[in-house]
Amino acid sequence: MRIVWLLLAGVVGGVLGGMGLGGGTLLIPILIFLLDVPYPLAAWVNLVAFLPTALVAGVLHAKNKMVEWRRVGVLLAFAAVGVLIGFFLAPALSETVIRRAFGIFLIVFGSCSLFFVFVGYFKKKHDKRNILH
Repeated sequence: MRIVWLLLAGVVGGVLGGMGLGGGTLLIPILIFLLDVPYPLAAWVNLVAFLPTALVAGVLHAKNKMVEWRRVGVLLAFAAVGVLIGFFLAPALSETVIRRAFGIFLIVFGSCSLFFVFVGYFKKKHDKRNILH
């Protein structure tokens, strides 16, 4: 039965990742809290699962001329710095600290996402009113 739940978690993460919704944002908590997978393994699985999704999305976006290559270069440079920092910092931190930091990140990221959804909704509603008057 556990294999079914693991497959389902992978499918949910893959579908959400394919839609651009950050499948790992749900995949990691599902693996950790529902399936009792240790955090380091859940993070590794998320990274491995992300690669094919990112590759396909990147190819499709490039094909549709939706990639700003200059910004990609800047983002990759900063991402590489972040990876190096994380690589050297992670072994010095306990799993509890990493879990809490990830939880705080999810709360902040989710709150910001909700805020911008509401701002966009009310801005759109306000713009429609101005057009009608």
